[in-house]
Amino acid sequence: MKPNAASWLVALLAALATAGFGAQTPAVVPAPPLVAHDLTAWHDAGRVLVNPHKGWYHHYPDNNPNKYLIARDADLLEFPGMDHVYIRLAWSYLEPKEGQFDWAVIDRIIQQWTAHGLGISFRISCKETSTDRIEQQYATPHWVMAAGAKGGYYRRGELVGPDGPWEPLFDDPIFLGKLERFLAAFAARYDRQPWVRYVDIGSIGDWGEGHTSSGSGKVLSLAVRKLHVDLHLKYFKRAPLVISDDYVYALKDPAERERLHRHILANGISYRDDSIMVNGYFARTSDQFTVRSPEYFADAYRVTPTVFELEHYGKVKQLGNWEVRPDSPAAKFGRGKSGPDFFRGALELLHATYLGYHGDAREWLNDNPVLTGELLNRCGYWIFPVTIDLPTALVAGTTAPVRLTIENRGVAPPYQPYELRVRLAGDHASHIAVLGRADKSWLPGAPIVVQNQLSLPSDLKSGRYTVSMGLFDSSSGKDRPVELALQATRRELDGFYRVSAVEVSSIANPK
Repeated sequence: MKPNAASWLVALLAALATAGFGAQTPAVVPAPPLVAHDLTAWHDAGRVLVNPHKGWYHHYPDNNPNKYLIARDADLLEFPGMDHVYIRLAWSYLEPKEGQFDWAVIDRIIQQWTAHGLGISFRISCKETSTDRIEQQYATPHWVMAAGAKGGYYRRGELVGPDGPWEPLFDDPIFLGKLERFLAAFAARYDRQPWVRYVDIGSIGDWGEGHTSSGSGKVLSLAVRKLHVDLHLKYFKRAPLVISDDYVYALKDPAERERLHRHILANGISYRDDSIMVNGYFARTSDQFTVRSPEYFADAYRVTPTVFELEHYGKVKQLGNWEVRPDSPAAKFGRGKSGPDFFRGALELLHATYLGYHGDAREWLNDNPVLTGELLNRCGYWIFPVTIDLPTALVAGTTAPVRLTIENRGVAPPYQPYELRVRLAGDHASHIAVLGRADKSWLPGAPIVVQNQLSLPSDLKSGRYTVSMGLFDSSSGKDRPVELALQATRRELDGFYRVSAVEVSSIANPK
């Protein structure tokens, strides 16, 4: 026996004598030095990880009930990391007559995809810009106007005839009263559903984005914007709320923008960007990957998950911006950056946990199979264990320190309290302990150190034990492993990863 091991054993036996050999509470004894086990040789940044509370979403329907139909279920079910379906639809589809709700319009979609384990997010708009259907022309239902709500028919800042899209006066009391009753009914039906990812505040502006650039061109006041935010806060108590950054930026006064931004943050509302690679943004914001308001997201992502929305993918390709056609704005202003470069850079600035692409799922995936997996890993959290520090030996019935160092190479923290567990597994026995919990402090950019005392049961048998670690989500009532960026060969079937081995001695027969 080596001198240091002998002195440690003498101290151990003395502590056991003091504590009482038969004591049930694990004895705290001087532990041997911690040894760092380097895990970086097992890192695998290329393995595509499908994890909870992050990933891709698909726009369907997208304003029009038939927009971006899903040709085959497999188009979403085989899409790596498809997390939820984003339903963006006008109020008029859901309440065609006052007090008569046609929930079946969206319930068919909800039932189909939640049965496959996907989530659902919503934006219900009050203003659209097309007139191909009466529900588009009157996104706020026609009966609201008939009841006396003020508004007008507008296109690009001009009043037009009654064949144009109707825009309500967004602080009209009749409009607000009818809208509030709709939101109350919508929230009563959907707010507490476990599959809801978030509800997007979309009750003012074109397409619910909070601006009127394609409609009246009016600048809506801070008071109106805050009023609509507060209406959603009044009725949505469980579902997370998000809001377009346009909702804030459309205010002209920087001080008012800041006041609204602080109100949004103070109430736990997050942001989405609806405008990545929109054609008109290249001239002004190519240097920041067409992200106009990165400062809003820099504040929000530390507390709430943010959302990335790419411009309609077919339009991006048509204009030549994805592949940087020589005559495209991306070529003129983008300094050589391609569509994937813009996507990667915007993801960094938005710190996005959820990613969407506006388009046909099969077309996107066929065009971008490798990029899809790369962005899936990078969005939200992406956990790399770096080292695990353990004593040179463990003794049953005692506690021992364990320290784990982790890197988060994603762009945001995990927002759920995933359990970090350590398991000792031998030939005839095993033991699992909770080392700690993931939380919003697991930010990217700095090492994360989790340390705790591992309590060993007194009846743990002597022998050599494999040390495994795992991260687990229990939010649904049953464990779901969170995949770590370690080689698949290290992963066990139940989601633990083998990271080391250690000798365990029993109290009765220490080695």
